[in-house]
Amino acid sequence: MRIPFLAIALATITITSATPAAGPINLRQLDQERLIDAGERSGKLTRAEANALNADQRSIRRLENRMRARHGGHLTRQDLRILHARQRQAHRNLLREKNDGQRGRNHLDI
Repeated sequence: MRIPFLAIALATITITSATPAAGPINLRQLDQERLIDAGERSGKLTRAEANALNADQRSIRRLENRMRARHGGHLTRQDLRILHARQRQAHRNLLREKNDGQRGRNHLDI
């Protein structure tokens, strides 16, 4: 009885300790995709700007997938530093495009 319980507890600890590394990257990615969508719907981003920003997010996601494949599904600290730097740059690009004065079509139903 003790061995299966111990195995389950150990597996749970292993799984929960592996998820925080993936969490912030994926949440940030999702947040930026939402900001891009909201900017396009509000008219602060043109369609071309939104497409370029979405392409940047796709390239970051592909880079993360390659890094995970290289390290057996995990991200090293160096990988996390690289991904966070890319996300910071993508966020700066997003803010610059949203506030550059170009306007797209407003798709909000108010």
